[in-house]
Amino acid sequence: MRHVALILIALAAGTGNSWAQSPEIDSLVAVSRNRELNDAPRLVALDSLAARTLRILRANPSAKTVSLPENALRTESPDGRIAVVTLNAPLNDGSYAYRGIAGRPDGAKGMVWVPLSEGQWPEAIVYRITSARYRRKTYYMSLWFRPHLNGVQEKGVEPVIPTRSRLVFGARVFAVKKFNDETFKKAPERLVLRYGPMATAAVRPEKPGVIVIDEVAPVRDAPKGQYRYYGPTAVQNRLIFRDGKWRFETLP
Repeated sequence: MRHVALILIALAAGTGNSWAQSPEIDSLVAVSRNRELNDAPRLVALDSLAARTLRILRANPSAKTVSLPENALRTESPDGRIAVVTLNAPLNDGSYAYRGIAGRPDGAKGMVWVPLSEGQWPEAIVYRITSARYRRKTYYMSLWFRPHLNGVQEKGVEPVIPTRSRLVFGARVFAVKKFNDETFKKAPERLVLRYGPMATAAVRPEKPGVIVIDEVAPVRDAPKGQYRYYGPTAVQNRLIFRDGKWRFETLP
């Protein structure tokens, strides 16, 4: 779990995250990270941490900075209209389980927090929410990460649409026909960068309306589509928001 703990520290840098200090929460975090245990007790601890995190957030609806468990990461959109908190715990197969909580401002009440249900969100570490404007409308984009110790890792670029009742993830706002050796017959709802367990790749905002994405490719003559054997090249490409669509621009 040290791998993802270090990732969370790096992702939290400069985001206003602070971690809760209490014997009970520390004990739950320790159980959720203990790889000597089976999945079941780790998942029980993760669910308890998610429930306690939700209570902490609801008890402090107007606070900009709230102390959260160490395996929690909070990120907000630049305008503060969307917030997501994610927690994770390792699984025996090298992947991770995730729990999510979404926040929306409600006037004088401050932030209103609700748990994200399975299938309702990417189920990953949501580490950034960026936005761009077009014709007086704000388009939100989440950046997320699914690490894996021995399988394919994924970084996603996924739209977020705030509705009256919830956050909706995924929308066909990409004018993209091919990405990461995947060809699309119709506009995708999200873009997912897949690569091997020993590799690292960056997906980050450069400025409003521009997202930098490291190019990855097969290594050691591996066939296309075998993402476990993909690693970064020296090339960085960009997603550019123009005329209400995100367009992928590759370097020649």
